[in-house]
Amino acid sequence: MNLRALVDRLRFQKGLLAILRPLQALATRKTLSAPQKRVLRALVCGWTLKSHRYLDGGKQYRLHPLTGESIPVSAKVARSLLGKGLLHSNQKFPAATLLLTARGWRLAQANGATMPTRMRVIIQD
Repeated sequence: MNLRALVDRLRFQKGLLAILRPLQALATRKTLSAPQKRVLRALVCGWTLKSHRYLDGGKQYRLHPLTGESIPVSAKVARSLLGKGLLHSNQKFPAATLLLTARGWRLAQANGATMPTRMRVIIQD
């Protein structure tokens, strides 16, 4: 293959990637599982998702409500939300807090999550 053909091929591939990126983002939005949607809704409602690390190397994800006992979240669900860019970790040890990104917030709202009225008042003030 000569240099000219190689350059043309690279340009074509670059253009193709530019076309496919928005489609990939669109596909990601529509492929949330029920557990992923539940986690996003809980975060919008004020719950906190934490990644608890242990000295033996173990890691456990837990959803913490405003009051009461926390509940476990599967590592697969938490990692998939992180991988899709819907959550961001503050990287703290031993318990990192996973926060909604702007994209995660929009997607949670698109899937029916609404913030409780009392929280809206606090945020708007």
